[in-house]
Amino acid sequence: MLKGTALVLGATGNVGYGISAALLEAGVRVVAPSRDEQRANALREQFEGESFAAIVGDPSSDDGAEALAAASETAHGPIDHVVASIGPWWQKGRLSEQPKGEWDRVRSMLLDGHVHLARALMPRLALRPSATYTIVTGMGAHHHTPGTSMLYVACGAVLSLSQVLRDEHRSGPVRVNELLIGARIEREARDGVVPAAELGAWLVDRLAAEPRSEVLRFPAANGRA
Repeated sequence: MLKGTALVLGATGNVGYGISAALLEAGVRVVAPSRDEQRANALREQFEGESFAAIVGDPSSDDGAEALAAASETAHGPIDHVVASIGPWWQKGRLSEQPKGEWDRVRSMLLDGHVHLARALMPRLALRPSATYTIVTGMGAHHHTPGTSMLYVACGAVLSLSQVLRDEHRSGPVRVNELLIGARIEREARDGVVPAAELGAWLVDRLAAEPRSEVLRFPAANGRA
């Protein structure tokens, strides 16, 4: 059973929304960062109650990640769990055709936040009993879709980071896992998609079983969530 406070990156998106809702349902306090106050206010309207806090922060730098961690601790105390679902979809064409500065922007959105968050949060999590750190990935790093050049490269680096963290924490206080999503997730159920609530409930159930250094595949290999 999960307890304490969870920092959920990406709660404004479908994946993070479903995970946040499931954690709150399980009795876990949730802190959800957003890069601007408008989105933070939208989250506050979606998740009411004292167990939820939306904060403004940008983890794409060392200083930003440290400030985000400190703001989370101010809102709901020490962090026990992290779910990092970072970055939007990107599909703007061939690598060689992108304008100057585009790679820096894509890397900042999709990769840098993961790196700086891990550096800022792992030492804090190591002080907490039963701490977990979950990196969320998708099929964008496993299958190159035409036009996703920079996304494919950046997401490939996130897979490498996931492997590094899972290897480095195979023993010790923090259980690091990767959530690999192989389905389209949306807020509401319809043909061809999985509702966010189903993904969130599945992940909370899996984390309660205390996996360590695993790749948690959703939907499961047997075809059931």
